[in-house]
Amino acid sequence: MNENASKSRILSTARALFFVKGFEKVTTDLLAREASVSKATIYRHFDNMSEILQNVLEAEAEVFRAEVLGDISDHPDLRTALMSFGRKFLSFLGEQDSVEFTCLIHEVARDYPQIGRTFYTAAFEAVCAAVCGLLVQGQENGDLRDDFDPRDVAEDLISLLKGFGMVRAQLGLTTRPYKDIDQHVTRAVDTILVAYRASDGVGSA
Repeated sequence: MNENASKSRILSTARALFFVKGFEKVTTDLLAREASVSKATIYRHFDNMSEILQNVLEAEAEVFRAEVLGDISDHPDLRTALMSFGRKFLSFLGEQDSVEFTCLIHEVARDYPQIGRTFYTAAFEAVCAAVCGLLVQGQENGDLRDDFDPRDVAEDLISLLKGFGMVRAQLGLTTRPYKDIDQHVTRAVDTILVAYRASDGVGSA
């Protein structure tokens, strides 16, 4: 097995074990056994389990960004772009794997705050920046007022989109955090566009 393959196997196995057992209960002995590699191989790639977890989170953040962003910046229409983002965002968050991973992050962030910050910056900050970019385009095109901070509104939109759906899912109250994604996204996007539209901008009569 070459170096890249062994590293990938370690990370994929660690990810699966973190889900099942939680971070604290995954040891290098267990990881080596389940990944069919030696402990020496693990330590050749990583200094400790915290570094392994950080690598897993960074990889997940890349998937997060890729899944929820796509090519939204290519859409010329602001509402179309925001709707496209919203659908991808909620579809991704609503997957069982995403719910479980979010629970895992919350669990380990209490004891390893740097890991929580890493994921937040790599995933949510990047997504917020992309939405902010769309809102800036809306201001420049005259669709939205120019007297607000686009970043604040981007955070408002993301909060409206998430709603209580993820809270219910993380508490085990539902397996479908967003039952009607289109309706949910439409309500959130139109709320933002009506609140911040220019006099002749998006959503004007």
